Amino acid sequence: MNVIIIGCGKTGARLAAELDERGFDISIVDEDERKFESLPSDFSGLVVCGEVTDIDVLKNAGCENADIAVVVTQSDNINVMVSQMLKTEFETEKIYTRILDPAREAVFRKFGLRTVCPTRHETDIFFDIVTEDFEEISSITLGGNTVQFVFEKAGKKTLGKEANEIFCRKNEMVFALIKETGELVLANNENFIVDEGDIVVFSVVWQ
Repeated sequence: MNVIIIGCGKTGARLAAELDERGFDISIVDEDERKFESLPSDFSGLVVCGEVTDIDVLKNAGCENADIAVVVTQSDNINVMVSQMLKTEFETEKIYTRILDPAREAVFRKFGLRTVCPTRHETDIFFDIVTEDFEEISSITLGGNTVQFVFEKAGKKTLGKEANEIFCRKNEMVFALIKETGELVLANNENFIVDEGDIVVFSVVWQ
């Protein structure tokens, strides 16, 4: 399988090395020749130095025959531009694009880009670590899906808010509110307002 990687930073170089070790045919492109020093000495893939938005450079890297493209430069704008070029000029079917800005990642995803947002993933990981001692978790299985319920004590970021105003992570949504009196208020209830002492119930669906 032919894989082209645009950007030989830490992520691009490591991905190229690991795929090369597994026997994939790898091409990697970067405009800074010094970046290729991060590749292992026994790297057998094709290394192309040049402007990543230059069609001739991409042709030299074998984009016309690429099965998969991974675009991981340090610039969101360049990543999107190159991804569009790969899609329109070379008709690459599978293109995975790194977007560092979570807000922009959501927009580009709507335009059909397969995006990966490391900022969002890192935030989710640290959020789980920080809050693990303050949450109770239970789950149920419905068909082939597992629905996990997270019970979080109301904090300063949620006090006074309605369900649609509360920040949710990927695959997560506000399910209900457990009032201090024990009353359960569903998220679609017009009386859903978070007060001190309440518990916010989130649902997370795992497929």
